[in-house]
Amino acid sequence: MKLKSILLSAAACVAMLTSGLAFASGGGMVFKHADTDVTSQAQLLRGLTVFTDTCMGCHSAKYITYKGLMDYPELGISRAMADEFRGDNALSSGLHTELAPEDAVESYGKVPPDLSLVVPGRRGGVDYIYSLLTGYAHDESGRVDDGNYNTYFPGNRTAMPDPLGWLDHDAEDTAELEQQAHDVSAFLEFIADPHQNTRRDLGVYVMGFLLLLTLVLFLLKREVWKDVH
Repeated sequence: MKLKSILLSAAACVAMLTSGLAFASGGGMVFKHADTDVTSQAQLLRGLTVFTDTCMGCHSAKYITYKGLMDYPELGISRAMADEFRGDNALSSGLHTELAPEDAVESYGKVPPDLSLVVPGRRGGVDYIYSLLTGYAHDESGRVDDGNYNTYFPGNRTAMPDPLGWLDHDAEDTAELEQQAHDVSAFLEFIADPHQNTRRDLGVYVMGFLLLLTLVLFLLKREVWKDVH
């Protein structure tokens, strides 16, 4: 009887662990692949344009400043370009939306989140962002209004209206809208970790140095111990 209780307890633990892992992995949700390249200056600049023209209507990216845009060689932003983007904002200011919090609450029921770290902060990362932007659809049950039903958002009801106009877009606009979604996803992926390219490049040299050091130490060891039998 005691053995049976132990086995039942063990089975229950395994079941809870399995269900927890399934929940953490999103219950089988498969996101679209975001075709992003954070080393592509062209894509990052297109993404910055989509972000400032569309996303900043509601969202901020407060941890990235206009001066910071100039400091990252991947973007290639000149002072003149930064001045054009910032308008009357200070060069040291973060990318803040002009939407007042109280107006956001009145319009959407909540304050839109800051997007500085949205990519690492969401399960699925950049793939989730791209899928969300291109996941708007009509709710077949009719319970969610058009523009707020998204097949990739948890619960399918999002407070963010269709930002790119994906819902009911014409077939000839598909490629353009997908490109915009790819580009802004790449930009958000980059600003979440703007030093990632430098770190990867440095990592190559570090690994090369470690391999060379390993070879030198191996040859030194063999030379020191060659007379020991």
